[in-house]
Amino acid sequence: MVAFVTLTRKAQPRRHDSAKKRFVVFVSSCFRGGICYSHFRRVEMEPSLAGILWRLAGVLALVFANGFFVAAEFSIVTVRKTRIDQLIAEGHSGARAVRRAVTAPDRYIAATQLGITMASLGLGWIGEPALASLLQPTVAFLPAHVADTTAHSLAVALAFAVITSLHIVLGELAPKTIALERSEATALLVVKPTELFMKAFWPFIRLLNGTGQAVVNLLGMRGSGRHGLVHSEQELKMLVTASQEAGVLEEQEEQMLHRVFGFADLAAGQVMVPRTELAAVAADTPREALIEQMARGGYSRLPVYRQDLDDVIGILHATDLLKAMASGGGPVNAAALAREALTVPETLSADNVLAEMRRRGVREALVIDEYGGTAGLVTFESLMERIVGNLGSGFGSAKALINVLADGSAEIDGLVLAADVNEQFQLHIDQATYTTVGGYVLGRLGRRPRVGDTIDVEGRRMRIDALDGLRVAKVWLSKRESPASNPALNHHEGHKG
Repeated sequence: MVAFVTLTRKAQPRRHDSAKKRFVVFVSSCFRGGICYSHFRRVEMEPSLAGILWRLAGVLALVFANGFFVAAEFSIVTVRKTRIDQLIAEGHSGARAVRRAVTAPDRYIAATQLGITMASLGLGWIGEPALASLLQPTVAFLPAHVADTTAHSLAVALAFAVITSLHIVLGELAPKTIALERSEATALLVVKPTELFMKAFWPFIRLLNGTGQAVVNLLGMRGSGRHGLVHSEQELKMLVTASQEAGVLEEQEEQMLHRVFGFADLAAGQVMVPRTELAAVAADTPREALIEQMARGGYSRLPVYRQDLDDVIGILHATDLLKAMASGGGPVNAAALAREALTVPETLSADNVLAEMRRRGVREALVIDEYGGTAGLVTFESLMERIVGNLGSGFGSAKALINVLADGSAEIDGLVLAADVNEQFQLHIDQATYTTVGGYVLGRLGRRPRVGDTIDVEGRRMRIDALDGLRVAKVWLSKRESPASNPALNHHEGHKG
C-alpha cells in the first residue's frame, strides 16, 4: 500500500505533494493501527481463568444432566408396578408420581429423550471452546497464525476423547447401571424433576410424540405405548435359573417354578393314576367290608363301579362312610354312599382339569379314553405333585419315584413320565409317543418284556429290574458313558441282558 501511494505521488503535480504526504501518513497509520487493533481484539477475546472454569463447570453440569435423564428413562422402564403400588399403600411420598409415569410412559420417555439430546448438543457446543482455551497457553511461543491453528486442532482431538469419555462413562453407563440395579430408589428421586422439565417443554414433547407415532404408522406398525419389559416363557425360565445361580432363589424354589411353567403342557392322561394301578370297590359292597378295605389300604377315596371299571358310578369318600357309621342307620352299601364323579377326557390339559375341579368343588375326576372306557383317575393331589413334588394321592397308587444312586446311576419307577426323565437326565425320549418311561422301554423292545432286558439310550443303558404282569414296573438307568469307552452304546438296539 505504501509503494502504491508513492508511485501515485510521483505522477501528480508537485502542488499536491503536501496533501498526498498527509494521505500516506494516514494510510500507514491506519494499517499499523489495524494490526494493533486486531492484536488488541484477539487478546481481549481470550477468556480469563474464571471464564475457563465456568465453561468446565458447564461441561460437568451437562454431563450430569445427561446422566440424570438416562437414569430417569431406565428407572421408569424397569421399576416394578407392584412395588410402586405397595409404596403408595404405605403412603410413600413420590410414589404416586412414579405411578403416573409408569402408567403413561410415552410422554415421560419423550421428555427424557429430549433432555438427553439437549444435554449432548450443549456438551459438544461448549466443550471444544473450553478445551481450546486451556490449550492456548501451551502454544503461546508459536507465531500467532500458527498458534491459533494448532490450539484448535489439539482442542478438537482432545475434546473428542475427553468429552466422549465423560459422556459415555458418567453420562450413560454409570447412571444406566444405577437405574437398573436401584430402579425403585432412582425413580423416586428423579420423577418429580423430570415432571417439571416435561411441563416446561410440553409443546416440544407433544410434537416429538406425534411425529414419532406418525413415522411408526407409516412403517405399518402400531405403537403399543408400553415400554415395560415383556418376556417369553423361555426367557422367564432363564431368569429363574439365573436367579437361582445368583442365590436369590433356593434350588427347590427354582424347580417348583419350572414345574409351574410346564404344568399347562401336561394332559390329564399324563398325571392320572392309571387304571391298572387304581383300587376300586363294587357298588354292592356292604359298609363293613368298605371299612375294612379302606382301613387296610389307607385309602381316603375309592371309585365305585357296577360291572367293571368302565362302569364307574361315583366316588366313595371315607368321610361319608364315617358319617354313615356315626348315624347308626340301617345297612348301606357303596352305591348308596358314592358321590357323582366328574369325568374329563384324557387329552384335557392339566390346568383345565384343575379349573373344572374348582368349579365343581371336587378333588378328583374320572379320566375317559377316546373309546369311552375308564383310563384312570386324576386327583387334586396328583395335579399338585406336578408342582410341589410327591404328596400321595389317597388312592394307594404306586409312587412314581426317581432314585439317583451314589455312582450316578438311577432307579426309576416305570410310571415316571418320560418328560421328567428327559428333564432330569438331559435325554430326548419322544414324549408325543411315550407317556411313561415304562412305556418307552416296552415300545423300544417291541416284544413281551422280561426282567434284565436292556436298551441303549443316548450313551446310557436302561435295564428292566421289575415287572408287574406285562407292565414295566422299575428300570435302572446307568450313568452317561462316552462312546469311546463303550462302542456298543453307539447303536440303539434292544437286547436281552
